[in-house]
Amino acid sequence: MGWAEEWTRSIKMTSRERLNSGSFWDHRASSIGSNQFLNEMTEDQIRIVAPSSHHKVLEIGPGSGRLTVPLARSSSKVVSVDPSSRMLMSLAEKARAEGIGNLEMMNDYWENIDTKTIGRFDKAVSSFSLFMLDVEKQLRRVSTVADEVFLFVPADIRIPFSVQEVMFGRIMVEHTDHVILSNITEDMGLEPVSFVIEYPEAPCFDSLEAAVKNCFDLYGVPEDQEGPVAEHIKSAILKKGERYATSDSRGVGVIWWQNS
Repeated sequence: MGWAEEWTRSIKMTSRERLNSGSFWDHRASSIGSNQFLNEMTEDQIRIVAPSSHHKVLEIGPGSGRLTVPLARSSSKVVSVDPSSRMLMSLAEKARAEGIGNLEMMNDYWENIDTKTIGRFDKAVSSFSLFMLDVEKQLRRVSTVADEVFLFVPADIRIPFSVQEVMFGRIMVEHTDHVILSNITEDMGLEPVSFVIEYPEAPCFDSLEAAVKNCFDLYGVPEDQEGPVAEHIKSAILKKGERYATSDSRGVGVIWWQNS
């Protein structure tokens, strides 16, 4: 199986086709906040992307604007493409509150954007927003409009191997998004620079039930498998003071390349 095929399999087996939907994110626009991990990651992302006052930046999947606003503060213009109208409404409100006036928003899927008319960019950024099945084609399209491309992707296995064995009877997805996309971009001849940033803070929940519910949503657990999967998750949950965590840390994968 090639890396592009493994990407498709990973997206399907982890129930992430639903995430490539504007309506999915419309219902979550009001639930996205901030925490120490997101703040630290944003600082690292800005340091890595290094936007400058003369740069025009393309952002694919800005969500409610966690990264968009600091990108816009440091660049001449940011064009944000997102299929969720409510996410873009949240982004617009945040931009107004911050006095940001160099932001253009496009309410559409990146797959539908005409690369011949969108213009040329110094940098293109995607942060945890790649869920399309034809990812190789879409990355090539991004490369045609940007001098530099920066991908920030999960560096942890979406569904832990032990949970996969409960859900599927065996391990179906062996590699992280970071490993798969690093190999896809390498095979495309893009000569990517790839590395992982580890963060000590992992998601914590006020109750064991809330931690299990989060895992169900994250893994896309079918109803008929909730019982055995819940028992397994509960046995692996970490107690941190009065709260519950699913891991000790989390990794963010970075993939960056230049286009000549």
